[in-house]
Amino acid sequence: MDLNQRLGAIAKRLAPELVALRQQLHQHPELAFEEHETAKAVAGFLTRLKIPFRAGVGKTGIVALLEGSAPGRTIGIRADMDALPIHEETGLAFASKIPGKMHACGHDVHTVIALGVAAALSELKDSLKGRIKFIFQPAEETLSGAAAMIADGALDDPKMDAILGYHNWPQVKAGTVGYHPEAVMASADSFDLTLKGRIGHGAHPHLAVDAVAAGAYFVTQLQTVVSREVAPLSPAVVTVGEFHSGTARNVIAATAVLKGSVRTQEPGLSAVIEAAVRRMLEGIKTGMRVDYELDWKRVAPVLRQHPATLACVLRSVREIIGKENVVEMPLPSMGSEDFAWFAEKVPAAHLRIGSKIDGLDTAIHKANYDCNELAIPVGVQVVARAALDLAKSSA
Repeated sequence: MDLNQRLGAIAKRLAPELVALRQQLHQHPELAFEEHETAKAVAGFLTRLKIPFRAGVGKTGIVALLEGSAPGRTIGIRADMDALPIHEETGLAFASKIPGKMHACGHDVHTVIALGVAAALSELKDSLKGRIKFIFQPAEETLSGAAAMIADGALDDPKMDAILGYHNWPQVKAGTVGYHPEAVMASADSFDLTLKGRIGHGAHPHLAVDAVAAGAYFVTQLQTVVSREVAPLSPAVVTVGEFHSGTARNVIAATAVLKGSVRTQEPGLSAVIEAAVRRMLEGIKTGMRVDYELDWKRVAPVLRQHPATLACVLRSVREIIGKENVVEMPLPSMGSEDFAWFAEKVPAAHLRIGSKIDGLDTAIHKANYDCNELAIPVGVQVVARAALDLAKSSA
């Protein structure tokens, strides 16, 4: 039996247990940095496999290390564990038991795929040259878990030569795997803006400085940033999602608080947008007499493929599931993914594992989201084979 056949047989045998564990995790979703029970389930699985691990990395994360039978490279596999503050509306027998919390992005599936890979590679140690570092990450949905794990040493002891990430994708046919050749996900910046005017009565506007008017003007002017300061073929999105101001209908507000996000796919473009926003605010300060405080944060960089690493991974995936089942995705997403923090520091590849359920109109982050569980054994096979090949390659 060749390696692909062995992996296929192992994934098929593991599938019922992994599906059951996924459904268990799905019923008990945990939000960012609250993944205590999920981490316990991961720890229990790893303990049974006799794979050493360190818990509490980045608060609730786990890092495990599987040693192969011969020297080789160290390859990381990252799986996110957290859920979303969404009330589930699927009607599934294993739907969330916690009101207002749901695995609406499939991180329960990602977790069990990584555990399945750990189990499969434990059986295939004779074929593993090098080491596999499993990173079970909290708080991806808040784009803060990867940075927390990195700050807690997840990149060290040992350092990784490459890292593999993946996400189930309901728009991709189950049984197939998609990929983006260059950019995968956009960067994310956030900004918090406080405009400071002077309170006054609506009957005497000349005695006040209107923060609401200044905020409204800012939001309107902001729409020109992408249309007039960003090249037409450069993807960028600027969003104001919150605007809070005022206490009464006849009182001119002294302050306005606005919160927004910026997403781009080109290096340096978010800095261009930030500079434009600051110029606008200086103009509003002069023209409308308001002062301001702006807190701008880089939340996640662009997630980009490392060419040589991706090429090695795609060779592996095509070999194990057939080249006809490996699909190039047409456009990258303007969503963000904090796996990008790992990919910024370690050569990385990222895959889309098909999870489409025929007849179900859904997407990640929707209350009716569900994942075709065929993604689990397929994910185990492709991620395990890619990790094996990366560990022995010189990519």
